[in-house]
Amino acid sequence: MSEVTVDAEFKTPAAKVWMAVGDFCGIGRWLPGIQRVEAQHDGKRRRVVLPDGQAVVEDEISRDESAMSLSYRVVEGPMPFTDYVSTISVQPAPNGCSVRWAGRFTPIGPEEKVARLVQGIYGSALKGLRGYLGES
Repeated sequence: MSEVTVDAEFKTPAAKVWMAVGDFCGIGRWLPGIQRVEAQHDGKRRRVVLPDGQAVVEDEISRDESAMSLSYRVVEGPMPFTDYVSTISVQPAPNGCSVRWAGRFTPIGPEEKVARLVQGIYGSALKGLRGYLGES
């Protein structure tokens, strides 16, 4: 099992960042490279359609509003890993907040290559979130 964690500092208050991050099926508003997101199962499942038409299906598995944290797993999709579970959380900080995105997975193929891919996705996503929040 491999693990990847990416942390980012934001100037935006934690509650506002959580409004974006905590909207499980709203990820398409700030994550680059998504054609659309289809909400299913009362918003507890999202079908993320990629530009090539392939889809990644993810289930929200836990949420803690007071801790500003949510976890999800990949159910199906064209990803180079299995057993993927990820948690994204927002922590208040004196001048804004910090966001931590951490995932565990079993790589299919070279572990370092898959870990770099996941790290790149998290980094790109957090950069997209920064832009969405007006922090370019």
